[in-house]
Amino acid sequence: MNRPRLFLLDDDPDFCADLEAVLGSRYNIDMAHDGETGLQKIGAAIPDVVLLDVEFENSDMNGVQILDKIRAMDNPPPVIMLSGRTRVSTVVEAMKLGAFHYVIKPADPPELFNLVERALVAGRNKRQILAQRGELGRLTGSFICGDEKMFRVLEQADMVASTTATVLITGETGTGKEMVARRIHEGSNFCTGPYVGINCSAIPAELIESEIFGHGKGAFTGAQSRMGKLELAAGGTLFMDEVGEAPLSLQVKLLRALGEKRYVRLGENVEREVECRIVAATSRDLTKAIADGDFREDLYYRLNIYRIQLPRLADRPGDLMPLARHFLDQYAAENAKPIAGFSQAAEERIMVEPWTGNVRELRNFVERAVINCQGGLIGLGDMFGGESSGNGTAADGSGEECETTTLKAATDRAKEMRERRYCSNRLREASGNVSRAAAASGVLRQSFQRKLKDLGLDPDDFKSS
Repeated sequence: MNRPRLFLLDDDPDFCADLEAVLGSRYNIDMAHDGETGLQKIGAAIPDVVLLDVEFENSDMNGVQILDKIRAMDNPPPVIMLSGRTRVSTVVEAMKLGAFHYVIKPADPPELFNLVERALVAGRNKRQILAQRGELGRLTGSFICGDEKMFRVLEQADMVASTTATVLITGETGTGKEMVARRIHEGSNFCTGPYVGINCSAIPAELIESEIFGHGKGAFTGAQSRMGKLELAAGGTLFMDEVGEAPLSLQVKLLRALGEKRYVRLGENVEREVECRIVAATSRDLTKAIADGDFREDLYYRLNIYRIQLPRLADRPGDLMPLARHFLDQYAAENAKPIAGFSQAAEERIMVEPWTGNVRELRNFVERAVINCQGGLIGLGDMFGGESSGNGTAADGSGEECETTTLKAATDRAKEMRERRYCSNRLREASGNVSRAAAASGVLRQSFQRKLKDLGLDPDDFKSS
């Protein structure tokens, strides 16, 4: 089995030799002592992890400038910064540029091993996601998915995109209806035209007709001539979200526009042609709305030429972790946090949550978890300990669990939260010194380190400034 490849870029040959002696038992080591040589070697054969010195003597570039050039490479490796001095401003700058983490010299070997392993995990996760996106790129495009149900949805979208048929997309709020609409537009003959969206539930009934069809000068007090969404979408696609909430007065005019391909602006008598494709979406059961007298049956059949039903996120288990990791990458980068992934307990909880808010809810939980996370992995408490989740968990984790939560899930969650609080307190008391924290806990240092890794806690976050 090939060993991971580490690259040491430091202008001190003796320090590099010492690191090679320590790390060489587990990793293949290459090194350079100046920035230009190091960048050439790293670019020629991308290593798995780079350990980069912050300060370079007699060099045109410092470590932060070298880091910037490494991050500009295709598929750059994780970079751990090495510093002989605790310079907060330099560390902050390096983290903003995308450094995975930093180590203050002299490095404690066990902690360095732990940090390198975390960087390797982060690198592997990133490569797996990129590989998956590459393999599925033809089918998924900008979509992040891994479930067979969504593959079929995308196949439907691609098949109908090349036609001129009106499409009705149905599904719960947050399942991705607008993304499917955009995919249809981008794969259609209308793709060179504009994509215009309107949410029928977000506009007052007395204004929505004007928004869609436009109005003429003097249509109402102070009105000037104005184009509606139908005109703005000429040559492209008009996406009507939550069409099930459209008032009946609008439905009549919309039916005529779809049937005769003509419409009239509010306050005018001039007929204009509809020159765009209509894609509609709704989270409402339109057959029930028809039975209740809230939606016209003839309009339903006009819209429902081709229907795409989006499944709930809970019914697409193969999408859960690809989406969660995508959102983690996005928000970790935005917040300059070197988070490698999710703890096993967090992943298990993600897979059993009901996600009643679908993709939108998952995205919000991951963003909150990134903000809460103080270590290299998102723990159960980071993601689910901050406020009520879909299964009814109490905000502080101390309240009762919803009846739908299994006893094992509730027990595991409570156990991890207790362990996280306990280990955080010991590290805080020991100012981040793992040996002292382990001794105070009555366990071996190695056992304590393993527990910290499982919980996603980084001792460096507890060191005194």
